[in-house]
This record gives sequence, C-alpha cells and structure tokens, in this order.
Amino acid sequence: IPESNLAVISVNGLFAAREARQALQNDLNVMLFSDNVSVEDELALKQLAHEKGLLMMGPDCGTAIINGAALCFGNAVRRGNIGIVGASGTGSQELSVRIHEFGGGVSQLIGTGGRDLSEKIGGLMMLDAIGMLENDPQTEIIALISKPPAPAVARKVLERARACRKPVVVCFLDRGETPVDEQGLQFARGTKEAALKAVMLSGVKQENLDLHTLNQPLIADVRARLQPQQKYIRGLFCGGTLCDETMFAVMEKHGDVYSNIQPDPEFRLKDINRSIKHTFLDFGDDDFTNGKPHPMIDPTNRISRLIEEARDPEVAVIVMDFVLGFGSHEDPVGSTIETIKEAKAIAAAEGRELIILAYVLGTDLDTPSLEQQSQMLLDAGVILASSSTNTGLLAREFICKGEEA
Repeated sequence: IPESNLAVISVNGLFAAREARQALQNDLNVMLFSDNVSVEDELALKQLAHEKGLLMMGPDCGTAIINGAALCFGNAVRRGNIGIVGASGTGSQELSVRIHEFGGGVSQLIGTGGRDLSEKIGGLMMLDAIGMLENDPQTEIIALISKPPAPAVARKVLERARACRKPVVVCFLDRGETPVDEQGLQFARGTKEAALKAVMLSGVKQENLDLHTLNQPLIADVRARLQPQQKYIRGLFCGGTLCDETMFAVMEKHGDVYSNIQPDPEFRLKDINRSIKHTFLDFGDDDFTNGKPHPMIDPTNRISRLIEEARDPEVAVIVMDFVLGFGSHEDPVGSTIETIKEAKAIAAAEGRELIILAYVLGTDLDTPSLEQQSQMLLDAGVILASSSTNTGLLAREFICKGEEA
C-alpha cells in the first residue's frame, strides 16, 4: 500500500523485531502490539526509529489514537487539543476517557510500550513523542502517563517537558510525593487529577464538572455489612495501570499488599496462583498471557480466579475492571456476570456478604454501551466506581475497621 505510513504488527514475539525493523527501514511508523520481545531488540528498534524521525510504539504497545483513529485497544473520545503520550495502555485509555468525561478532547494518543521508561530504554520514545506533539498543530496541551519510571529516566523526561513550548501535565503513578507544579509543568497523583488539570488548561471550568466525590454513606454501609474476619481486598484486573493505581491507593493506607506487579520484591507474589492477604493481580501481565490471549479479549483466567477468591472467608472486597472500546471483548460484563452472581452466592451460603467493586472504563460513545454494561453490574448487586482513581479510594475505605474508620 504505497500511501500508508504506519504498520501495526502483532506476531509472535520471536519474529516481531524482524517485522518491525523491516517496516522502519521502509519508512513506516510502527505500532508493535507483540510482547515477549527482548530489551536489546526494543532498544535497537527505537534507536533506528529515532534516527529516521519515525514512531516506534512498543513492543507491548496496545493503545494509540492517531489523527482520530484508535489502533488496537482504544475508546471513542471526542477530538480536541490534548495530546497524550503513554507508557501504559490502560493508563492512556483511562486518561483519554476522563478527559472526554470532563468535556475535553484528544488530538493524538501515542503509546510507547511499557518498558520505555526503564533504565535500559531510557525513555527514547516518550522523548521523541513529546517533540512530535510539540510540533503538532492540533495539540495545545501534552499529558504524560506512565507506571513507575526508573528515577534517572523520569528526570530526563521532566527536563524535556520543562523545555517544551506547550504546557505539560505529568502523571507518573508511584507512591512517592507528588512534585510541586512549576511554570508550564503540572504534576498529578492519579489519572483523574491528570485529566482534570489537562482539561482546565484547555479552558474547561472546574465548577462546571461533576468530580464524583467519595460516597461516605456508601462506605459506612459497606463497613457495617462485613463480618469481623473479612479484612482483605483481592484485585482481579485486566488493565495493568488500573491495577497499579488501585494498588498504590490501598498501599497508602494498608500494609501487606502483594501482587504479580509489585515494585517491592518483598511483596511480589512467589506463586501467582495463590493470593496472600491483600492481593492485586494484573491478568494482562506476561505471567498470565504467555501463549494466551490478553484478558481484555478473553477473560477465562480471571473468571476461574474469581470463584477461588469468593471461597476465602477472609476476603471482604473483590475489585474488578471492565474495559470497553475498540479491540476489547464485545461484551466484557456479560462474559463475567454469571460468575459474579455465583461468587456472591458462594459467600452468602456461608453467611457472609462478598462486596464486589467494579469499574467500567468507557465513554458514552463506546460500544458496547457504557450504560448497559454498568446496569448489568448494578442489577447483580455490584458497587460501581466512577473512575480508576476512585476505585482505589473506595476499596481502601471499605475495609477500614475500628480506629482506622
């Protein structure tokens, strides 16, 4: 196709680098969905793209919106003047969805792949993408989103952001202190705050927005419904950044938080098939996806785990995400709703109530319908959170007992 300028590549990781190299050598921008590509190959590909002035999104890049077209996983969001660079797929999706909800719009969404801000890759793609958006006439504000970056790389990216002619909002999800805002550079603790800061820079007035403050009567009601032995949260996530954001919120208030994506090796699960205390699982991580489809496409792995967790008498809350939009399962809630009912029934038969807290990531323009998917969950007695940020804040409050409450 002579007029095309972008190749989307999704092949087995063993062959992915070869295909991407060929595309770059033919002057095509690349979006590489494949994972299980070596860091050495990723670095070589990104260096080649940098030399040629091309995008090398990925490997393991699942989300992009280029000139209004969503690639791989993405949501139907209005066009606007906010450009996103994301080293995390569902983090970028969540940011775009919140921007849409708050009345803003997205010019471009450039994914980098999850390892871009690691020490070895050095943020090559994020740095190049900032430059591209700086020169993009449709982009007036730039928002950066990433899971916890390597400290040296974070510093390099922030230096580039400071030098940018356009205002930049930075959301690096981690547990550290959020830096103080500077001229032309604002920082956000979570995805919701990042979206809010970006839309306010684009002219939206905060007083016109529904910011969905936490529902205190609901929190008190849930605490009253739990038995004394029910004290743990289990997070079963399709989206890695949604998992991270909820987990970090819980870690701010509670100890003993384990995960297959825990940055602290001491709390990294030794056996991903067995939960310990508070456990958060990212079913989209390589641990679970090697040789299997991503859970946003096929949720089988998560469905069987839900029943297991429901049998644990110490579990108070199970947290789940459902991601709508292009590329995702055509009926994510429908595929899991019977299992949710079964999980609640298992707990009820043992005289306890299992609280299921869900977040549906999507917009009013997405297919399947956000409203219908949400209603299905409500009808099954599931509590809905309004954003990824609020999911973590609600989960950690639900399980507070005595003094903490």
